[in-house]
Amino acid sequence: MSSLVVQTFTPIPVVIAYFMVAGIAAVFMLLRVKPKFTTLDLTYLGIGGAIAAVADHFIGDLIFLPNGIYPIVNPPVWFRLLVLFITVAVVRKVGSGIFAAAVFDLVGDIIHFGVRGEPLWLIEDMLTYGLYLDLMVYFTKGNIFGVSETTGKGVLLVSIVEGGILGFVSSFVHPIFTMGTIAPIVFGRIFNAQAVVYYLITYIIGNTPFGAFAGVVANRVGRLVSQTV
Repeated sequence: MSSLVVQTFTPIPVVIAYFMVAGIAAVFMLLRVKPKFTTLDLTYLGIGGAIAAVADHFIGDLIFLPNGIYPIVNPPVWFRLLVLFITVAVVRKVGSGIFAAAVFDLVGDIIHFGVRGEPLWLIEDMLTYGLYLDLMVYFTKGNIFGVSETTGKGVLLVSIVEGGILGFVSSFVHPIFTMGTIAPIVFGRIFNAQAVVYYLITYIIGNTPFGAFAGVVANRVGRLVSQTV
């Protein structure tokens, strides 16, 4: 085990500290807001999380892109972000992101990965992608991507900025946590510093503008659904 600790790019104590703080933040938000999910909410979250898994692991993985374009253009990650953004924009309650991310992970295990490495992957997805979305819901008081606002340039700007922020912070997950720590522990695959930094930079370059785009799409879908239910 000591050799794994030495060979992980991201120090394990740093990772443990992050997930402890993230877990506390999640519990604090849930206890403070006490969200009440309806059956329809849970249905949306379950379906959205499952679609995200299929879009990521099947559709996204089928799209081949040559080096230099990939991973700046990263279909699996982009599909994941887009579907999760839309799902949370439809429900707009604290806890939506964590719930949808949990479904995403578990469905991914069933249809693609198996359970090797669990619950590390589940914790990672819930307290990164899911938590980031829930923090946005919390700080916008349920108005993520400006879904509850009237139409206008201001709403478009809000959805672009919030989506870009989420795309940016999500860019750190795979390089820092997956490549940097969990994959070496689970699979024994060691990534050198150059590879991790390369993926981090290219993810930021690609995911930030795509996140802005996905925020706009999530705004439109969230508004449409809210007008029909």
